[in-house]
Formats: sequence, structure tokens, C-alpha cells
Amino acid sequence: MLRQPFFLLSIVLQLSCFCCLGQQHVVQLDRVPCKCVYTAEQGRLTGPYVSFYNNGSKRCEGNLVNGYRTGRWIVWDSTGQKRMERMYKNPFEFTRIYPPIPNEGPIPLLSQNRYRLEYDSNGIIKYAKLKAENAIWRHKYWRRLAPANNAILFKDNSILKIFLDQLVSRSLTVFDITDDRFTTPLDPDKLLNEIGTQKIELVALELKEENIFDMERLVSEYRIIGICPIVKVNGETRSLFWVYYPDIRKRFGQEKLTINDPAIRSLDDLFTFRRFSSAIIKTTVDNPFDRFLKDIPGITASNMAKEQEAQELILIEEENNIWLGLTK
Repeated sequence: MLRQPFFLLSIVLQLSCFCCLGQQHVVQLDRVPCKCVYTAEQGRLTGPYVSFYNNGSKRCEGNLVNGYRTGRWIVWDSTGQKRMERMYKNPFEFTRIYPPIPNEGPIPLLSQNRYRLEYDSNGIIKYAKLKAENAIWRHKYWRRLAPANNAILFKDNSILKIFLDQLVSRSLTVFDITDDRFTTPLDPDKLLNEIGTQKIELVALELKEENIFDMERLVSEYRIIGICPIVKVNGETRSLFWVYYPDIRKRFGQEKLTINDPAIRSLDDLFTFRRFSSAIIKTTVDNPFDRFLKDIPGITASNMAKEQEAQELILIEEENNIWLGLTK
């Protein structure tokens, strides 16, 4: 029997194959008691999303693109009263529709978002300024990206070539694979000599990221902290090094992409808008022993898949709880 400190979310997965195109799922959550119905497309939370209270009343409804809210979103309380309605232009910009913003009196807590998405001179999206005291939560996640449903990231070893070219030109500092806090830099000469002329193939990417709910902007967003290429060298699979993501953003912004998505202009856009398929392998949420999911006592492949899925959904519902709390 699984131990419970980490597994706060018991799930009934009624429809299988998370990575199937347009696959609908129905999941029952315990931590935020509700039933979630959503669609996955190419391994990403993309499509209609709706959740219900245990009494059958609708809790929220909207659409997701790569796990981010888009278009119209509505949140109701358990009695059926509408508590929040927004129209999202993109994951970071929205217009508040309900409750209406008064024209007079003090500025209400739940006001319009002042952030505007724009690019800097390097062609990368400017992050909103974040004050630590305004972050309700800052959850860290580690993810594994495989070639399946991520063809553009693994085509021709292009990302790996960017890293190695930056190393050769001494334009990038990389860090030991055991150091995802980026405090132990590697000697580029030693690393390049070690790799030498060996046949090397990118087989996976590992991301370290942070999900933040910012009370000043009243939005939840992911920010990638680090990226680690996992390669096969002469038939042996190994993690190569960690890269502090802010150090590579400028170069990724220069790597232009032409895909069927007008929001994605560059490789950095792809990561910013999360147009990738991934699986959570570790999180700081309810994980006091800092374990990877695979190392949780009693874990099985089936249970791990369910926990990975639940972790994707719980932040959506925790954010809904914020709207319910702010609009009492």
C-alpha cells in the first residue's frame, strides 16, 4: 500500500493514453475535492477543461493551451454562483469581466492585469518583475522531455549543437550534473576533450522550473530555471551538464522557428509558451524528503503516471481556490 505524505491526490483515471491526440480524461482529485474533465493533445494539456464539485455543481470552465489558460474562463462556487470570469489574451495577459471593476473608490484587490507581453532587443519575451513577497507559492518541478511529441526539439541534435557551439566560443557556463543549483561550473576544455569526436546523440532533455502565483499580477506562470541535455555517447546514456536557463535565453531567442503556431517565433518562445510534451519526475510539492517520483516507497509505473497527471491538474484547481477566496 502506498504511503500517503506525497500522494495526497488519489485519482481514478477513466480514460487512458495521456499522450494520444485529442484524448479526453476524467480525473477525481482529493486534495482539492473535485472531478476534472480535460483534453490532452500530443502529451500536452490542450483543449476544453471543466471541473465539478463533489455535489455535481460546475466549478470552472475554460480552455487550455499547453497547460496555460486561454480565452474565457469562469469559476463558480459550490452553490452555482459565478465568482470570477476572465478573458485571456495569452497566458500572461487577461481582461477581467466579472466581478465588474468599480469606477470609483479604492482600487480593488482583484483588479486588471497591468502586464503587457513584449519582446526585448534580443528577441525574447520580457519577464514581469516579481517580488518575492507577492508570490503565494513557488513550487519547483523537474520534467523529462522525450523525442515523442517533441520532434522539433530533437531534430538533428540542434539544441545540443547550440550548447556545444556556445561552449566552444566560451559564451556559456555549464554546471555539474549533480548541481541543479548552478554553483559548480565545469571546465569547458576538459568537457570538450572528454566528448571529443565521439558519436553523440540527444535522447532527452530535463528541465528544472518554477511555478509561481503572483498576487500583484494575479496570474500563475512557469519559469524555466535550468535545462540538462541527456545524451547517448557510444551507446551509453548519460546526463551531460546543467545550463542555467537565463544564460541561454538570448541564444534561444536567435534560433528562429517556423511552425504552425503564430505565437512561437523562436526556440525561447517554444519554452516560454510551453509547446512541449513532458512528464514530471520530481516536485517540491508535499515532498519533504526531496525524492524523485520513482523513488517513493511503493511506487509503481501506473501509480507514477497517475501522480504525474494529478500534479498537472492540482495547480489549476488551487488557482481556482484563490479566485473563490478573493471574491467572497
